Amino acid sequence: MLAVISLILACQSSNTSPTPDDSTYFPIQTGDYWIYQVTQETYTLTNAPITRTYQLQQKISNSFTQNGQVVYQVEESIKLSTQSDWQINAIRTVYKNLSEVISQDGNVPKLQMLFPVAASTSWNLNTYNANPDTVLHYQDAGRSFKVGSQTFDHTVSVLGTNDSTLVNLQKYSRVYAQNVGLVYRENTSLAYCQSTPDCIGKGIISAGSRQKWALIASNRLN
Repeated sequence: MLAVISLILACQSSNTSPTPDDSTYFPIQTGDYWIYQVTQETYTLTNAPITRTYQLQQKISNSFTQNGQVVYQVEESIKLSTQSDWQINAIRTVYKNLSEVISQDGNVPKLQMLFPVAASTSWNLNTYNANPDTVLHYQDAGRSFKVGSQTFDHTVSVLGTNDSTLVNLQKYSRVYAQNVGLVYRENTSLAYCQSTPDCIGKGIISAGSRQKWALIASNRLN
């Protein structure tokens, strides 16, 4: 009988694969940094689009323990040109566990990621605050993704609103790479011209903005 039980346990052990740690899509420790090339386009109906490009750095400058949870301080800085110095423009906190990633800017906590990573997983970005619901979900888990000249083999996309109509275009997109973190981000909110019959349905932008982040440097890149 003991031999049979041992055999069953051995078979169960060999058929059980370890649970993947999906939090590796959001690695974080003190000293980490990520630098992004940011392109921001602003549209109005009466003027030509205004395009700004600059670099943005997120650096984990410190950590502390709160209610048993390690919380990291994120310093966000911008550099308007290669000759200029980094200028801090925001300080926020972030923490993660095996269930979720929470960032806090001021007193507004946001649920950035919910685990496990799966096509069936969806969540509200504003679960822990009073802002309107913003439903996010995963797509393309495990696929490669190219940012500039770099290709990341294992990524997952976090998508929110992605609506395109004759009236407007809304897009929320984040791409995370395993053991690297955020490698691409896009926020788009555009309104199309509705003021005259000649412009309706022709994709003429009357107002709005589009912002893209592309990772160009990090201590986590090989």
